[in-house]
Amino acid sequence: AILCCARDAASARADMSEMMAKAAGSKAEAEKKSLKLGVVDTQGGYLGGSGGGFGLNAPGAGPKVKHFAGGGGGAKKAVDVPQEIAEAWLKVLDDDQPETFLVAIYTSTGKALELKCTGTEGLAAFKAELPEDQVAWGGFKCLAVDDRGNVICKRPKFVFVQHMPAAASAMKKAKMATHKGAVKSALHSVHLDVSIEDVATELVETPLVAKLQAATGAHKPNGYEFETGVFVADDYYGLGIGKNCKAESATAT
Repeated sequence: AILCCARDAASARADMSEMMAKAAGSKAEAEKKSLKLGVVDTQGGYLGGSGGGFGLNAPGAGPKVKHFAGGGGGAKKAVDVPQEIAEAWLKVLDDDQPETFLVAIYTSTGKALELKCTGTEGLAAFKAELPEDQVAWGGFKCLAVDDRGNVICKRPKFVFVQHMPAAASAMKKAKMATHKGAVKSALHSVHLDVSIEDVATELVETPLVAKLQAATGAHKPNGYEFETGVFVADDYYGLGIGKNCKAESATAT
């Protein structure tokens, strides 16, 4: 009986050893087969690239995305606006400087702007500098006037102008839309933004006053100056102007 038990134990141990050996062999074979699982061999040049899906999942695969807005990450600007224009506009913004407007036009390549002129006079002088057959950018200063009672208060207002005359190239006018952001980065801090085609009918006092009043807050001036000393009245609240002006809290009759 003792001998029989010993044989059974030895047989069990042998079976166990055999099973463990088979399990180890199976594991080794599985590991060997899984070494290149999910990897596409591209050395033959047939497939599009690594990463599966004929290379479409590989980093950088697919068409390059171009961002037309924002311009971050060192992207090339839509149009080059030289520092000279930005510095000239800072003088227009500065109350201590005589400049009141500037006009910028495109260079011959169409890829950059150049400063056409600056001026120290009013709206009429600015309009005279806008070319009749070329697109242009510009900006000018006018004054919002509060003439109430014995007090006259004048505050500067700045107008950004996109000039697109009918005689200009349609292609160049279309390209201005992609350039506007870069131009406004230089001609900043404006109160009104206008796009005009006809200088004679659009860049005149009456429509400009209406647009400026619409762009202001609750307190609106009762007039503007586009030329030095020339008051263009606009009694928005009907309270009167000058010595006849009522308090804004009073009810107009």
